[in-house]
Amino acid sequence: MQEGIIIQNQQLPDKIEDLAKFVLVGREKLTSVRAEIRAISKLELAEEVREQKREEAQMLAEALMDAEVRIGDLLKKIPTASGKRTDLTSSQQCEEVNSQQCEKDKETKQEAITRLGFNKDQANRFETMASNKDIVEQVKAEARENEDIPTRTRVLQLVKEKTKEEKESDYLQEQFSKESKELDKAHGIYCRINDAVYKPISVEVTEENVGYWVEDMSLQEMEEEEKNIDDAIYNLNEIKRIMKNYKVIRRVK
Repeated sequence: MQEGIIIQNQQLPDKIEDLAKFVLVGREKLTSVRAEIRAISKLELAEEVREQKREEAQMLAEALMDAEVRIGDLLKKIPTASGKRTDLTSSQQCEEVNSQQCEKDKETKQEAITRLGFNKDQANRFETMASNKDIVEQVKAEARENEDIPTRTRVLQLVKEKTKEEKESDYLQEQFSKESKELDKAHGIYCRINDAVYKPISVEVTEENVGYWVEDMSLQEMEEEEKNIDDAIYNLNEIKRIMKNYKVIRRVK
C-alpha cells in the first residue's frame, strides 16, 4: 500500500486472499499513521497536519473493518471438516483445474485460516464482526461523530455487551415461562379444589342427587374425585383454623 492511498469499501477486493493481504498490510499502515499522530501531538505541530492524519487513519480503519467483515462472511462459508470446499464456486473436478486450486479444495478451515496469515482467534473476531454488521456501522458512525478512529476492540466490546443483554433477556424469559407454568399449575389446583368443594354442595346431598352426579364417572374418575374431596376437606379445615385465629386476634384488638 502506497503512502496516502486508502482503499474505499466499494474498491475492496473480492477474493479472500486479496482481502487478507489488504488487512495484514493495512493494519501495519494504521499502526504507523497512529504513531505519526502521536508524534504530531507531542511536537505540537500544526493542527491542520494532525487533522489530515486523523482523517487518513479514520478512513483506513473503516476500510479495514469492512474488509474484516467481508473476510468473516467468507470464512463462515468454509466447512470445518476436511474434504471438498463447498464454499468455492467452481464445480470443476481436480483434473480440470490447477494443482493449487486442488489443494485449496482439500484443506480444512483451520488450514485455510493459517494460509491466509491469521490465527483462530483473529478468524473468530472476523466472523463475530460479520455477524454484527449493525454494530460495526454503529462504531464507525460514533467515531465520525466524535472525530475519532473506529476500532475493532470497540465493536467486540459492544457485541459482548449485546450478548450479555440477550442472555439476561433469555434468562428472564425462561424464568417468566417457568413462573407462568407454575401459575397455570396453581390455577389448575385451585380449580380442582374449587370443584371438589362446590360440586358436592351445589346440590342437596341425597342419594339420588349425588348418584345422578357420579353415574357417568368411571371408577378411576370416582377415585380421583374422592381424593379431590379429601383434599378439599383438609383445605377447608385449614381455612377454618386460620379464620379462627383471625377472629381471636380481632377480639383481642
